[in-house]
Amino acid sequence: MLRRVSSLAVGRRSKWVILVVWVIIGVALSPLQPKLQEATTNESEAFLPESAESTRVNDLIEDRFPEGRQVDAIVVYTRDGGLTAADERRIAADAKRLCRAREIADLNRVITQRGLACEPASGAQGSGAAPDRDGASARGQAAARAPQGAPSLVSEDGTTALLILQTSTEDSDEIQEDVDAIKALVPGPDAPPGELRAYVSGTAGFIADSIDAFESIDSTLLTVTVLLVLILLLLIYRSPVVALVPLFVVGLAYGIAAGIVYGLVEAGVFEINGQTTGILIVLMFGAGTDYCLLIVARFKEELRRTEDKHEAMASATERTGPAILSAGGTVFASMLVLALADFKATQDMGPVLSLGIAVMLLVGLTLLPAVLSILGRNAFWPAIPRVGSEQRRPLDIWRRIGHLVHDRPVAAMLVATAVLVAGAFGNLDDRGTLDFGEGFRDDPDSKLGQEIIDEKLSPGQSAATNVVAASTVAPRVTDALRTSPEVDAALPVSESTDRELTRIDVTLTTDPFSDEASADIPDLRELVDGVAGPETALIGGLTAENHDTSETLSSDARIIVPLVLLLIFLILVLLLRAVVAPLYLVATVVLSYGFALGASSLFYTYVLNQPDSDPGLPTFAFIFLVALGVDYNIFLISRIREESAKLGNKEGVITGLERTGGVITSAGLILAGTFSALMSLPLEGLFQIGFTVALGLLVDTFLVRTILVPSIAFQLGDRNWWPSRRGAAQPEPALEPR
Repeated sequence: MLRRVSSLAVGRRSKWVILVVWVIIGVALSPLQPKLQEATTNESEAFLPESAESTRVNDLIEDRFPEGRQVDAIVVYTRDGGLTAADERRIAADAKRLCRAREIADLNRVITQRGLACEPASGAQGSGAAPDRDGASARGQAAARAPQGAPSLVSEDGTTALLILQTSTEDSDEIQEDVDAIKALVPGPDAPPGELRAYVSGTAGFIADSIDAFESIDSTLLTVTVLLVLILLLLIYRSPVVALVPLFVVGLAYGIAAGIVYGLVEAGVFEINGQTTGILIVLMFGAGTDYCLLIVARFKEELRRTEDKHEAMASATERTGPAILSAGGTVFASMLVLALADFKATQDMGPVLSLGIAVMLLVGLTLLPAVLSILGRNAFWPAIPRVGSEQRRPLDIWRRIGHLVHDRPVAAMLVATAVLVAGAFGNLDDRGTLDFGEGFRDDPDSKLGQEIIDEKLSPGQSAATNVVAASTVAPRVTDALRTSPEVDAALPVSESTDRELTRIDVTLTTDPFSDEASADIPDLRELVDGVAGPETALIGGLTAENHDTSETLSSDARIIVPLVLLLIFLILVLLLRAVVAPLYLVATVVLSYGFALGASSLFYTYVLNQPDSDPGLPTFAFIFLVALGVDYNIFLISRIREESAKLGNKEGVITGLERTGGVITSAGLILAGTFSALMSLPLEGLFQIGFTVALGLLVDTFLVRTILVPSIAFQLGDRNWWPSRRGAAQPEPALEPR
């Protein structure tokens, strides 16, 4: 099959057909790529598993309570030295304007320190009853004061007051529009010192700021990644043509993949978030460029042996194809395993990334050979390779390293292992989980507003924890919650339409977006379960969603990790027709993963002063580092096997290291560089994934592949290929081009 593909891609006439077909497909689908970011969904509840308790609470509130689910926006007014009478009048006037703002979708009510400013009639949107001069509507006079036991909306020192807007919209675009409309009406956060300032926070504020952060991800990441890859390719090859060719191929493949993904999202096959689209970019550009480099390097090598460019390209594709297919297959299979996750964001990420890799392999193994066959030796201008010319080998560094490792294999193996194990000890450092505020690398309004609430008022006011209990036990559940040290207030707010369930809004004593609040959820669930007995008593809301997300990610990792390791091992066994080499190849990559995760953990904690990490970091770092890191081992061990069949074990390992040293190092730098592009984004979670994966890839490139794997290969000798014989069968002659 691979021979036929090679023959088609480099045929004297068929290469032009390949080029035209792919360009037409790219021109048709690439315009859909900018629409992909617009189709993303970034609310955390959209990706919770169906089995999560917080999901069940969301469904009950949506289906059985008249007001449905609510998303609150909280305007935090503050003035250094204390709010004035004019400030109070401004807050009341803002409340009136917000009641009448038709831009605010599905507005339920507006609440100030004086009570209800408005409570629109059912079905009205932004058309509440006209407030009286005190800011309370006729309909809201009966509730003009906060319910007994509710937290105060004004701080004790009089410097801060809250205005709460309750909406029933769940659409991310509408939430963002609501927040924009609010910001247009209230004072800005950048007022001079001593003036009244206002910050839009609460659940709606955090969602809007998250959307703002994600909106620029694709364009920023694409620009940074393309420039970085182009610069690295120019430095590696010092040829403008051969630097642009892989970029053209990978860029076209990405446009096609993004267009297909957009179509699937619009068809309702799955949902994606901004994190997935960002990782798709770095994965395709990083891994895709690596695969292209392997073909380009072998093509250049073959041009020094063969006069005919078509024969050289056919030989290069045929000889590198199995390694590229195996490397791509490990990534494809590893990403596809993510579809087994219970957490829907991870579940949907799997097919998207697998599709991207599949498109990249298909385009890379056909379009790249076709383009290089068209360009021939001119692709490498001005350093054009001629038949019989020697490949430039600066200081013969890879051969020197090979001999050094061969002479002291045990010492090399022990030193490399000791370094990796030492870094892995960083995983013993206990790290917390990033909360919503820590998730931003800058300081958006929602984060600053929450910090003021934490300092001046009851922290839990910014996002109520929702308890749904059977009405028969709701009073007992409410009383029990009020006695809990984790609870500042607990108030029954509504009954279901059938009066069988009661919704209780709970104000926690800690920041509801924080890791500490999330850790309190199990105790609160145990408390209400004990009081309710066999009756319904469930806890949901944003804090519970955060807890359920962390628990689900941990549970998913216990399934994903062993399956990925098993799949990669089986692919290596099929490629090498051996058992021993696959065992240590997988083991060395896992060891480098442990180093990367531990060393980066120490770096975040003691250098960046960030002791918390994204809950998905261990799983995502494992998937990318093991799947991508083993690629380099595949590239190396495949060449070692080929050379060992002709030269014996010692020269086979040294020559394999020498022949692949430059291209694998280049590939490692490019892949690490593309993942480091994630560090340019304003989100801490993506920064951490980018840094950790980039560090692990560099370790794979310069320590595992250069020192550790060769030292083990030297020690084992012919046993590397057990149960098959030494080396590989001699490769068949290259295909005759058409």
